[in-house]
Amino acid sequence: MSLSALQGLTPSFDFAGVSSAAAAIGAATTLYLNRHEYRGDTAVVVCALAWASVFGTGIFKGLSINQSLGIATSGVASFLGTMIVIAVAYRLSPLHPLWRFPGPFLNKITSLKAMHIVSTGHRYTIIKGLHETYGKFVRTGPNTLSIASVEAVHPIYTTAQSMDKSMAYRPGRAPVGGLFFTPKRDIHNIRRKAWAGAFSAKSLVKLLAVVDKRTKQMIKVMDRRRGADGVIDMSEIIRHWAYDLMAEMTFGATSDVELMANGDPENVSENAQNATVVFEVLGEAPSIFDIAWNLPASDEFHVLEKTATKLMDVRKHITGDDIASYLLGEKGGERLGDEDLNIDSAFAIAAGSDTTGGTLTILLFYLLRDRAVYKKLRDELDAHFHSIDEIDDPKGLQELPYLNGVVWEGLRLGTPFGGLPRVVGEGGSMIDGEFVPEDIIVSVPPYTQQTSPENFYPLPMEFLPERWQPEGLGPETITKKNAMLCFSYGAFSCLGKIFATQELHLTVAKLVLAYDMELPKSFDQQKFLDGVLNMRTTLFDYPLAITATARD
Repeated sequence: MSLSALQGLTPSFDFAGVSSAAAAIGAATTLYLNRHEYRGDTAVVVCALAWASVFGTGIFKGLSINQSLGIATSGVASFLGTMIVIAVAYRLSPLHPLWRFPGPFLNKITSLKAMHIVSTGHRYTIIKGLHETYGKFVRTGPNTLSIASVEAVHPIYTTAQSMDKSMAYRPGRAPVGGLFFTPKRDIHNIRRKAWAGAFSAKSLVKLLAVVDKRTKQMIKVMDRRRGADGVIDMSEIIRHWAYDLMAEMTFGATSDVELMANGDPENVSENAQNATVVFEVLGEAPSIFDIAWNLPASDEFHVLEKTATKLMDVRKHITGDDIASYLLGEKGGERLGDEDLNIDSAFAIAAGSDTTGGTLTILLFYLLRDRAVYKKLRDELDAHFHSIDEIDDPKGLQELPYLNGVVWEGLRLGTPFGGLPRVVGEGGSMIDGEFVPEDIIVSVPPYTQQTSPENFYPLPMEFLPERWQPEGLGPETITKKNAMLCFSYGAFSCLGKIFATQELHLTVAKLVLAYDMELPKSFDQQKFLDGVLNMRTTLFDYPLAITATARD
């Protein structure tokens, strides 16, 4: 073939020629990526190299810098624009596997909408509202379904073939490490064994002794942190209590995390929550997370990790009876590698403190909001104990019916989780009568289920401990315990469920026995409720303020 003929087949190197070629490549790339996973950081590098290549070619051909810049930029814009148009058209077309499922328009075409919803902190109420509008199945993302159904729990979470976690659990698609960040069920099961002994019946006795010690300390701290007006910021105290507690449980006597005693001058708890928020928001769009993961991170995000690493370095050289003893293989199990030790120990502090601390704060609000409920609980406790020192059997507290109802009602309304995403496996799955294709991300939203009148009736949005008693709220009472998703189910369920419930029983009982507590008249209850934000960690825009008088 002659040179002139070859040039005739080659698009001209100008705006039109380059843009046309880029559009064609964009179309082909979109078709390829529809069946293949890609990384956002890799995509950025490829686009940058393509831009540089076109720009360099323009200079080589004798074009001016401005002309070369324009052609290179228009080419990349044409490439990306074509991909976006085709992707949007496909996601809205009958060709898409989720085409038949209802949902908001923007949610169907881009994951950015889901990112925005998470960033508001109100995903739990927004998802609940979407189900009220669209029904049981809602398309919350291009390839994501939220399913408000108790029947969906079994195929997604509890079967022997339960689904793997989505990429939302892998920050920046980092190498697998840490129990919580391991998405594959088979690998997770192996990692879980290292943790199992830490929450055995024998270990619980020792862990609950730490809860008892730290709760007594919290009761004393409440007096010291009382403001001039007599008001106590319980949101902060509970957060500090939870971090001190989990640090001692994890590292034993080597822990020097003393936020109740010293405050939090390095903002360990706040920065850990901020890092969790970033992970949760970006986890909705893994390709964007890939890009963000490579950006210089603020040292603030690594304060808790550095603290845990420092404590673990000390803990390695001594023996103890704590969670670390299981991770270090001191109890006969396999020792984790150093990197996994640091990740898991930091996770133990953050996860254990955030969930329990948030739940206890919300529970306490509801308890003090209704004086009749508060009095019933106090009367039940007074009938069994004269002081907090008489409580020596945390497990036995679960036999107190009203206290048990208060704790479970606190878990029901105090765990505002938006979803527990899983990936449908090869061949697809039947979920509550609907076939869902493979690779689709599915989730049963905990808060939606825990506040649904189909599962908790009557008055599902009201804090009514009686609903957990045998007689319930009357003959029409519905209390579906299997709709409680706050600890999840199956292979990825919370190992610390039994501990967490006993921890709440013990702490609530001691607080009520120690103090007469009230919400100040100036406290705005609606602002508190509106300010409850959840982005895998629970934050409080409007702190829980109380007054407390020591009981005789």
